[in-house]
Amino acid sequence: METVRRGETAPRSAGWGARRGLAGVLALAGLLTAACDTGSEDGSARAGERASSEVQQVGSRPEPIATVSPTLLEKLAAVRDSGNDGACTWSAVYPQVQGAPELTAELRRTVEAERARFLEEARRTGCDETGRKAPELNIDFSFLATAGDVIGVRLVILHLGDMTAGKATTSVWYDGATRKVVPASSLIDPNARDRLATAVKGTLAGRKGVDAQKLDSVVASLDPRAFDDLAFSAGGDLVVTFDEGVVGAATAGQVQVVLPRSTAQPLLSEFGRRAQGRAMEPEPGVTSSPSGTPTVEVVPTGTVTESARPQVNCRRVKCVALTFDDGPGPYTDKLLGYLAKYRARATFFVVGQNTVMSGAVVRRTAQAGHEIGGHSWSHRDLTKLTAADVRADLRRTEQAIRDATGVTPKIVRPPYGALNATVRKATNQPMILWSVDTEDWRYRNTSRVVRTAIKGAKPGSIILFHDIHATSVEAIPQVLRTLSARGYHFVTVSELFGGKPPKVAYSAQPPAGAKR
Repeated sequence: METVRRGETAPRSAGWGARRGLAGVLALAGLLTAACDTGSEDGSARAGERASSEVQQVGSRPEPIATVSPTLLEKLAAVRDSGNDGACTWSAVYPQVQGAPELTAELRRTVEAERARFLEEARRTGCDETGRKAPELNIDFSFLATAGDVIGVRLVILHLGDMTAGKATTSVWYDGATRKVVPASSLIDPNARDRLATAVKGTLAGRKGVDAQKLDSVVASLDPRAFDDLAFSAGGDLVVTFDEGVVGAATAGQVQVVLPRSTAQPLLSEFGRRAQGRAMEPEPGVTSSPSGTPTVEVVPTGTVTESARPQVNCRRVKCVALTFDDGPGPYTDKLLGYLAKYRARATFFVVGQNTVMSGAVVRRTAQAGHEIGGHSWSHRDLTKLTAADVRADLRRTEQAIRDATGVTPKIVRPPYGALNATVRKATNQPMILWSVDTEDWRYRNTSRVVRTAIKGAKPGSIILFHDIHATSVEAIPQVLRTLSARGYHFVTVSELFGGKPPKVAYSAQPPAGAKR
């Protein structure tokens, strides 16, 4: 069986990139969840740590935009969610910054609006029809600045799988001095916008793929919805990114203009100069008092460790593997407490980006005796990537887990359970799927999650949950209590298979004579 997922394909929709760019929709999608930590253990900047200004990659072409390490922000959470509507899959993440609730609220609004738009279009075109690649929405972000008086977030939306597949970006800025979210155009002095237009037009004139008529229209109107992605390079150059279809043909992709620092400096507003400085020399600075960020419960004493709990032979006793995807999240520590109470082990398939932002949570999870597996870097559908991109994605995720725990993960769960020959060949690690899907991402109902998990549990079952949902975590005590009373042992996936999971695993064979 080469491809595994709910549903398969859908007809392609038209005009997404051009509509999105011209309408100025702030790109994103997703619901609420995920990775929260950065407490005293490793959330604030470590002594001597410097922010990294790295180059973002777009296909084979690097972008000149400088990004900043999220570890320089205190009490940072990555809000993540994902879903599978028929064969149309979506995953999104955006940052929740303590001390900047206005920024979080704006990001949440744009995320929910774009997710709703995607699902409406996906349902209209029919996710379950066959013969074409189904639409996929994947949202990621990076920090452009993380100082107390300036925070910049660049949102990246990938609309994949259909005829109009492409990428869109937007940058959202927060002025800590006024506690207001401001558009990208606020980086430019209002009196200098004509000069910005002239500089952009002069740079793009005659460039291959640029439509002269569209360019004239955009620079003449100076519509902030078109100029919605302004950022800086590590050297202070101003980088203007236009979405596909805005100044050229949609098939040409995004068009980018880099204005040298000497040209950009006179164009900047007072806020723009501050933002430029923070991009060139990032420093920590968000130290405001708590502002509603979810509190993280400390794991209670008595957590399970390798030496505290005997190994279980699942060939002789009834075993079940509880697995948790998409974290770590704001409820993961609470879940660890529930598992410790029943001396239960579980397997956590973590997202690489969440792991970077919440390394202490992943470390505590591993120290408690649970198994950590990879779940991709940003929850992309791996079947839509090349073999080289799959390998790069999984390696990046492995490194994040290794940095957090000191251990290299031995198993992988592909997002959405999407698996094909390309993905299988890209790694020698076992691909772990599941035999019981609680669909807790769809039904945020604790009682329903409990019923589904208990009804589906059999010796050798692999049960799928998501620890990014509070309703799922609250279901675990009753699941543990009920299945424990029925004689089940709670083990990791690797334990379920005696330490040797097969290349692709849905469940394990039950012990001889076990009641099913």
